[in-house]
Amino acid sequence: MSMLTDADKGKAAGSNGSRPSPQARNSAKPTGPGSKGRQWRRLWIPDQIGGWAMALMPGLAGLLVGGPTWRSLLLMVAWAFCYCFEFTGSRWMVSHRAARFAPPALGYALLTAVTGLILLVGTPGLLRWAPLYLVLGVLNFAAAWMRTERSWWNDTVAVTAACTLCLIAVSLGSRFQKPGSGLEGANSGYFGCQPNPAVDCFASGFLPSAALPSVGVVSAAVFAVTQFGSVIFVKTMIRERGKTWCYLLSLAWNLALCLIGVAMIRTAGWWPLLTALVLLVRAALLPAISRRRRIPILYVGLVECATSLLVFILVIAQADVMTAALTSLLGA
Repeated sequence: MSMLTDADKGKAAGSNGSRPSPQARNSAKPTGPGSKGRQWRRLWIPDQIGGWAMALMPGLAGLLVGGPTWRSLLLMVAWAFCYCFEFTGSRWMVSHRAARFAPPALGYALLTAVTGLILLVGTPGLLRWAPLYLVLGVLNFAAAWMRTERSWWNDTVAVTAACTLCLIAVSLGSRFQKPGSGLEGANSGYFGCQPNPAVDCFASGFLPSAALPSVGVVSAAVFAVTQFGSVIFVKTMIRERGKTWCYLLSLAWNLALCLIGVAMIRTAGWWPLLTALVLLVRAALLPAISRRRRIPILYVGLVECATSLLVFILVIAQADVMTAALTSLLGA
């Protein structure tokens, strides 16, 4: 699923943001020593650091919060291949199947399929998530084909895909790899419940509680609300630059995060609020500055990498504390 920012997608599609430019088409031709290597990297390696950060950080945080296992590690490898497939496949679709974009798209599709099948053999419980990701994948590539990959709805698809992975990674973690109460007599076969219903249990239903651990739900939710806030912020800097309604929406979104942080101070401490304040300051100041002087897209991407890292640190350091705080807050 697409985790490209507005800036990233414009570069992937071409200088006009919707179709490859003549310069992009000509760049595929060797022009001198080393050009073949540079062309290979442009075709095969996603070069948008903001996209990498937004795609991988939720899953990596989930891996660390849940505790690394071979399943969660392989999940991240498969997801990295999936991101590369999305990037190259979307570029192929945007170009309406230009031949030079086909090899990387097909290559990453094969790598994603192979690692995914290996993971499913050892983790059949992941099949419960297949319908969701199938729908998200179809929507993403449909957006690329229609050249609406920078739309609000496709950004929502991207955020949903990346943040749900955080929940999945947590559920596969070592902290949950033991039989729970009432599972001792469960079927131990391929679709049995041992050692973790999130891994290989359908005997307890399609979506057992073990597949939705509270710490995973909270971690995924933190990434979801902050990443969608990032989507709004980036639009205030690029596509919706100078538009008051988008700026006010960004401010309102980040103010709401600050209010949640305030409500959590007594039980979760100051870190959630301080993180929300940093996000609010960036959302308030940078668009105001860009009205007078355009801020280079590279700088916008670097700012979002820094804020993504800040949220990542918050989640891996405070996931359990925030879960207890929100449980107490919602229970009250």
